[in-house]
Amino acid sequence: MSTVNNTTDTAALATLAQTLFKRVDTNNDGQLNGNEFKGFLEALLNKVGGSQTGLLGGASASASDKPKVYQGMIGFDYAKLNNPNHGTAKYVFARATQDLEFPWDRPSRSEGLQRIADYAKERGYANSVVIGDDKIDFGDGFGPIDVLTGDGQWWWGPAPS
Repeated sequence: MSTVNNTTDTAALATLAQTLFKRVDTNNDGQLNGNEFKGFLEALLNKVGGSQTGLLGGASASASDKPKVYQGMIGFDYAKLNNPNHGTAKYVFARATQDLEFPWDRPSRSEGLQRIADYAKERGYANSVVIGDDKIDFGDGFGPIDVLTGDGQWWWGPAPS
């Protein structure tokens, strides 16, 4: 087993620790709360292969105990997407696109926007309303958000004027 013996290794370890801390500190307050640490451990255990038996001395967790792991999406931070405590409209929307499982074609996704608005209503955005065939106003003061591209891809952008 190797040890950290020199200044270069110590500096590299400090840089790694600082980078890891910034990634785990999802609310950027300079401290780790219980939920941030738990989210880090869950993500780490999921990446290591999913089995939690014997790790950290705990009992194994059943598949139903594991949090859902969302797929990365362009324009969305993976850590925020997989942090259930990160409840901004943007990330509620992104989770809805995966939880509700939409077909790939634009007409089906456009027709499904009401399902996303209803999903958002259940998660604290009570005034969510579909605008046209590609926008949702989450009632959070930001106005309508364009959530569907012309070719049917999910995205998050300001509604064109």
